[in-house]
Amino acid sequence: MKLILALLLALLVFLLALALGAQNDQLVQVNYLIAQSQLPLSALMAICFVGGVAVTVAIWLLWFMGYRLKVRRRARVANTSPGS
Repeated sequence: MKLILALLLALLVFLLALALGAQNDQLVQVNYLIAQSQLPLSALMAICFVGGVAVTVAIWLLWFMGYRLKVRRRARVANTSPGS
């Protein structure tokens, strides 16, 4: 059931992004530190969204790896305690 809900949510987000992309086809000028370019607004929105997701996933993975390390340390301490 969770998988179906997750797929429906992903489909809804994809359809919403498709609708926004179809309505935002204007060119916008993007100024970088050393260059500039013109991109369609929908492409710029997609790039920013993907970048945000990538940063979020990276932070979540770092947190999760630290959590797993902490659990392993506690399990090792619990297994080597004199009372066991």
